[in-house]
Amino acid sequence: MKLSQLFNGQPPALVMYDLDGTLVDSVPDLAISIDKMLEDLGRPVAGIDKVRLWVGNGIPVMVKRAIADDMNGHQPGRVDQQLFEKGYERFKHHYAIEIGQHSHVYPGVMDFLETMNNQGVKQAIVTNKSEFFTEKLLQLMKIDHFFELSIGGDSLAEKKPHPMPLLHVMKHCGATTENSLMVGDSSNDIKAAKAAGVKVIGLPYGYNHGQPIEASNPDLVVKTLSELICSVSD
Repeated sequence: MKLSQLFNGQPPALVMYDLDGTLVDSVPDLAISIDKMLEDLGRPVAGIDKVRLWVGNGIPVMVKRAIADDMNGHQPGRVDQQLFEKGYERFKHHYAIEIGQHSHVYPGVMDFLETMNNQGVKQAIVTNKSEFFTEKLLQLMKIDHFFELSIGGDSLAEKKPHPMPLLHVMKHCGATTENSLMVGDSSNDIKAAKAAGVKVIGLPYGYNHGQPIEASNPDLVVKTLSELICSVSD
């Protein structure tokens, strides 16, 4: 299936993207910051492989998982609130320094963003990352100019997998469910897109808690976004 087949032979009017694990490999920065936080708390470091599994539900959830050293560490009662607040502040301190220092844009992303931009397709970010760090990472990766709007996990009353962020972006951009597309790497992205009634493309290289993205049944899975470039106008 080609991109144009998802939209009756036309390109979409709006493409919404997740950020971490979709456009940018940001886990190296996150892992360094998490490990420095854990050291500040007198706890063993986690390492990049664990952090990769914990990413995707927002920074507070990731911090709680790290403190508990458990994927379910964010569940009620698992982490002392005072300890979480201390850890959260230490993480934000370290991440403000490390963000963008070890991250990179995935292969194929820049070409696809430029192609969409040249075709007049509106583009936006819908992530569970905090709004402050979202804007900073976009600027550091030099891709912020592609997006009309970026919505973080703390921008609205709800975040993915709730459809609210996607519906908000579509309203802002004057797009409809019929001509909007979500692109992501996790089950949260797929669930949010389906709840919002929009088509969704899954990428297998990101952060999906160790599960294959195909298990979430996106409309299309591609190895890289560059695979879609030749099919945009087909």
